[in-house]
Amino acid sequence: MAYKILTTTSSYGKVDPAPLALLEAEEFDVTVNPYGRKLSVEESKEILKGYDGLIAGTEALNDEVLSAAAGLKYLCRLGAGMDNVDFDAAKKLDITVENTPSAHVDGVAELTLGGILSCLRNIANAHTNITNGIWEKPMGSLLKGKTVGIIGLGRVGCRLVELLSPFKVKVSAFDLYQNTEFAEKHNVSFVEMDELISTSDIIAIHTPYSPEAKHMVNTEFLTKAKANLCLVNASRGGLVDEDALLDFLKSNSTASAYIDTFEKEPYTGPLSKMKNCTLTPHIGSYASEVRINMEMEAAQNVINYFKKK
Repeated sequence: MAYKILTTTSSYGKVDPAPLALLEAEEFDVTVNPYGRKLSVEESKEILKGYDGLIAGTEALNDEVLSAAAGLKYLCRLGAGMDNVDFDAAKKLDITVENTPSAHVDGVAELTLGGILSCLRNIANAHTNITNGIWEKPMGSLLKGKTVGIIGLGRVGCRLVELLSPFKVKVSAFDLYQNTEFAEKHNVSFVEMDELISTSDIIAIHTPYSPEAKHMVNTEFLTKAKANLCLVNASRGGLVDEDALLDFLKSNSTASAYIDTFEKEPYTGPLSKMKNCTLTPHIGSYASEVRINMEMEAAQNVINYFKKK
């Protein structure tokens, strides 16, 4: 019997067909997302019926959706974030859940570095000015010598530290689970959250989303920050209170932010009108090499699960 697999990420197999070819070579019956975009709850409930396995994107996989997926045995989230998956519902329905925790690391870390440099040198704003016929030279600042605070020193946070090394920055970090071996090797100082906020010129967020972490960057957080703070979130939407960030950027013209993930996507809110805020549409893993690695990892996870049966 050929197991039926659905992929709901909008780009699965588009950069390189190798992941689909691998699944088909192992005699899986694969269906790709027919909508070519993120699915709604109602679309997910309808389309998931009759599949044995799912390679999922960022769509909601709650009790309502999973309960409608009669026969689903296995779910692999393409990427590291798992906040869209209801683990209690999956356990109740005996659905095994995995993810691809490492393939995205270089993509997100490099994008974060790019966002930092763009903010400090006003690259995105300068580009927009020229395309609007405005020849204006914004005064920026160097990354060299800055203090960078990293919230969440996991895989991506550690890779960012490595990328920052040539810039001769001072790095501090906050994490409940401290990788002291890495920190000592790379001269990273673990500090309390309040100290990180008040002393950092740049703050990069690399922590998973959880209900407890919702709006961790809020008005109270930003009140403690430097007036010229550069804030970067290429982690998960919902970690930043977007209204509080808007107020902070309005009140502090020398502050800046780079945001790649949003509480509600697609994002159409007022941050898009701020000159000191650069936005991208959740592209942390959207590098061709990263996508191929993630999709191959997910395909291999599917094979490993079903071939053990």
